[in-house]
Amino acid sequence: MEPYHTSLRKQQRQAPKFYLFDRGVQRALARSLDIPLQPGTYEYGRAFEHFIILELKRLCSYARNDFAFSYLRTKDDAEIDLILERPGMRTALIEIKSSTTVEEGDVATLARFLPDFKNAVAFCLSNDARP
Repeated sequence: MEPYHTSLRKQQRQAPKFYLFDRGVQRALARSLDIPLQPGTYEYGRAFEHFIILELKRLCSYARNDFAFSYLRTKDDAEIDLILERPGMRTALIEIKSSTTVEEGDVATLARFLPDFKNAVAFCLSNDARP
């Protein structure tokens, strides 16, 4: 997934993120398949984010949507996990949290950057039971 930036030159300075078709392959290569993923851990959060992004890519592919997937990370390490540019629709800024309780501070980055995107909408995808 390519980094988001309106300037191609600045976009090329950052590294893309790679998402394998199955996180289990990466875990097998790291010889960590026998270690269960525990909710609340960093590894669980990475797996959850990976799952959400791949599911969105799969659904867009099946629907033949021409959506562009990217992420945003600033020089001070503020990050938006997924920016989904949808032709004819509003751009979606998506924060992915594996936690079961999402607090206001967890979506502060979305609130900070939402005004910088013209006609965008923000979402937080999580395991929280509350909408």
